[in-house]
Amino acid sequence: MAEKRKKRKDGRYAKQVTIAIKNGKPVRKTLYGDTLKELDKNYRDFMSLKDKGIILQEETTTFRELSEMWLTNEKIGSVREQSITTIKGQLSTINSHIGDIKIKDLRQSHIEGFRASMLKSKKLAQYNFCLSRIKAIVRYAVQKDIVAKDITLGMKGIKNIGQRKKRPITEVERKLVSKADLDSFELCFINLLLYTGLRKNEALALNVKDVDLKKKRINIAKTLVSSKRREHCLQEYTKTTAGKRQVPIPGPLQEVLAEYTKGKTGILFTSHNGGYVSGGTMNFRWKKILKKLQAVSDVPLAEDITPHIFRHTYASDLYKAGVDIKQAQYLLGHDDIKTTLDTYTHFGYADVQVEKLEDYYNAVKMQSEGNIVAFKHA
Repeated sequence: MAEKRKKRKDGRYAKQVTIAIKNGKPVRKTLYGDTLKELDKNYRDFMSLKDKGIILQEETTTFRELSEMWLTNEKIGSVREQSITTIKGQLSTINSHIGDIKIKDLRQSHIEGFRASMLKSKKLAQYNFCLSRIKAIVRYAVQKDIVAKDITLGMKGIKNIGQRKKRPITEVERKLVSKADLDSFELCFINLLLYTGLRKNEALALNVKDVDLKKKRINIAKTLVSSKRREHCLQEYTKTTAGKRQVPIPGPLQEVLAEYTKGKTGILFTSHNGGYVSGGTMNFRWKKILKKLQAVSDVPLAEDITPHIFRHTYASDLYKAGVDIKQAQYLLGHDDIKTTLDTYTHFGYADVQVEKLEDYYNAVKMQSEGNIVAFKHA
């Protein structure tokens, strides 16, 4: 039975509800509201949950504690270390904004405040990733009866209308690679990305023995990942299941690789101490590459020239060369063919082979006319 409503010294209204009998004595819970109307609503909501057998036990659990519980129970041991590192980074960002809020007090307004902060910092993509984590954590809390309802229902990510579409490098940008004064490391690295479509960390994980110049193919079975224990470490499997593959060495790359690997053993791209190149070092080296490309360019370089743009260039080259979509999926190391199709979103009218379409329609027309003649003679 519920007690009468009382007004507290802080101005809020409160009343107690008996939720159980323990050792012959009632166990009560106090409900609060800033107004009598809010208190009555909280009472009705609570009694509805009580009737359904849902009584929230984790009264003091913060979102930070819940996120750690979710990570331990749902992710660790189920996904790769590289993914765990990424998720921890996202949770760190989330918890810096809403981590100390008790999960029972968490509202959409708190998440919207986080959204506004990320929007102000122009971290749209990062917010979208973080929102998907928040949604997963809240769903986990509902499943475990830690909260009664999913407060994230209806919440959507931010659409970046001004975001640049994926694109390959232009013919002008491609020529800069051959004109720039690149050292052997830089020349081999950028040509490898251009002519194989490898992910940056797949290229950095290569060993000289992975490059088979006789059979003209490269074996890809590893990737380089960041780790909290070390700045980088070798992962004996690729980013995706389909990432383990072989890619051909085309003519333009054959000569570059032959020259670069002459007399070389061990790691293909080494740091100054002979180990794998770390992410920070590679970022520094990439900036040097861009400066050298800029030095032979008459116009400022586009801001989106990253190692990954060469992967889109390779996908574009595969398409223009007439490579079948399933073969392209294999060569790019995509688990899902939709991902392969998404890499073709940068094509425009200039890429459409109109003559092939015309030839097809002409063939259909001829076949149709032939059928009509045959029918008349029948």
